[in-house]
Amino acid sequence: MGLLALFVSILVQLQADGSARISERWEIDAVSGTEMYLVRRNLGDIGISDFRVSDSGMEFLDTGDWDSSLSREEKRGKCGIVRKSDGAELCWGIGDYGHHDFLATYLLSNAVKSLNDFDMLHLQLVSPGIEPVPDKVEVRIVSPCAMNEENTGIWGFGYDGSINFAEDGSVVLSPDPGFGKSSSVIALIRFPKGIFSSPSIQDRNFGDVLQKAMEGADYGSGESSGGDAFLFLFCFLSFVLLPVLIILGILLSRRSARKKVLGCKLKEVGYCRDIPFEGDILQSWLTLERLGMQRRSNVAGAMILRMIYKGLISVSKDGRDRIELAFNPHLDAGELSEPERRLYDMMKEASGSDTILQRNEFRRWSAFHPKRVSGWAESLTENGKAAAVKNGNLYGSAFTAKGKGNARNLIGLRNFLEDFTLLKERSSQEAGLWKEYLVFASLFGIAEKVSRELQEINPEAFESIFGCDVFTMTGTLRMTSDMAAAITNARISAQAAAAARSGRGGMSSFGGGGGFSGGGFGGGVR
Repeated sequence: MGLLALFVSILVQLQADGSARISERWEIDAVSGTEMYLVRRNLGDIGISDFRVSDSGMEFLDTGDWDSSLSREEKRGKCGIVRKSDGAELCWGIGDYGHHDFLATYLLSNAVKSLNDFDMLHLQLVSPGIEPVPDKVEVRIVSPCAMNEENTGIWGFGYDGSINFAEDGSVVLSPDPGFGKSSSVIALIRFPKGIFSSPSIQDRNFGDVLQKAMEGADYGSGESSGGDAFLFLFCFLSFVLLPVLIILGILLSRRSARKKVLGCKLKEVGYCRDIPFEGDILQSWLTLERLGMQRRSNVAGAMILRMIYKGLISVSKDGRDRIELAFNPHLDAGELSEPERRLYDMMKEASGSDTILQRNEFRRWSAFHPKRVSGWAESLTENGKAAAVKNGNLYGSAFTAKGKGNARNLIGLRNFLEDFTLLKERSSQEAGLWKEYLVFASLFGIAEKVSRELQEINPEAFESIFGCDVFTMTGTLRMTSDMAAAITNARISAQAAAAARSGRGGMSSFGGGGGFSGGGFGGGVR
């Protein structure tokens, strides 16, 4: 063993310009090797500068470009950087064997990313594969403003342990003892706009980042040192054999479940031009859920279209020709169903004092109210069941003959709208159903496609029926799709918070964390 890492402590000081001043203290007993190195790869637009190293207060000489082939004596008291195509290795000489208290500091520009709705830090601060494995690791992050549960979201990945808000307004990531060879430390922190003015601007939303980071997250025990053979076997079964068995089981069970809903095989359902379930969105949503076909669904968009048709919401454009939704104060929303009313109220609250819902307003609002939005989404299934039982489409949890007929009509309508362009007999004769066609097309996740195809049949009839041109309708549908994505991301955020936090902090996840910058593999002594 070339290094006994007694303690690794990392302080990340975020600056208002989005840069991060990082200080890494490595208290070690060295017995072999010639140099220490830190891996900082996958940097993107992040730059590294002002690299300095000291040992118990003695400053090292910065040589600039580092030559790892030099002897231990030639590296003594010196530090430098090995530049790579996607990052760098920060290196310094070990010097004499024995006890050392190294302090390595450097500046990362563009560490904080400016997203559409939030700012974020997503860095791997300790890489897996460090040789040998540190005994203890602690990471502390501070920002220009004190961080707490009210203004900041925190997630830790790559290790078993915790991530918490400290009383001084910092965030502390604390791996459990037994930091494994495959362990790492990845911090994901969400900040409200206004704290940073980072030049690293990215056209994406935090919910998309979180969704990717949560892939593979487990919030359970990870692997510590000494269990690599078990880890290999577990990974083989988990990632090679088990998925095959799971997929096969899902396909067989899904085929059986679909037949119970439809009364026939899915491929046996033809076309249907009629509106199923007497136009009820919730019963239709429940059916899609039972069939496992709700992934692309925009149930919120379907409800919003109905609100627009009823005049409760009007569509307009701002000075930059972007869609806005205005709430009509002179109409009563009492005729809406309970889930529709709750969606209406959330949208209106998100619109602010001017009661005009603009681009990204609902996304920002939902990110601060994930439990409320998630609760609404979770309620759709139970509300759909209640409506289906009341209308004789369900008896208990089983679809009745009437329910199966409506379910076949629902899928038949989806097939009809999916293949609209292939049908020779399509015409404007069914224009009276166009509004409902678009509602259900939204429910099926194909509203933009169907909107364009309806306009192609008869442009004049389209504008007369919908009160706008196809471009305005497309903008409206895209806005509702963004809202549907915000609802999905709020559900993920609520689930992550429930799994990861307890009181002022919570557990980290050994898995997940994908999409980070920095880090890589390796480090330590060589």
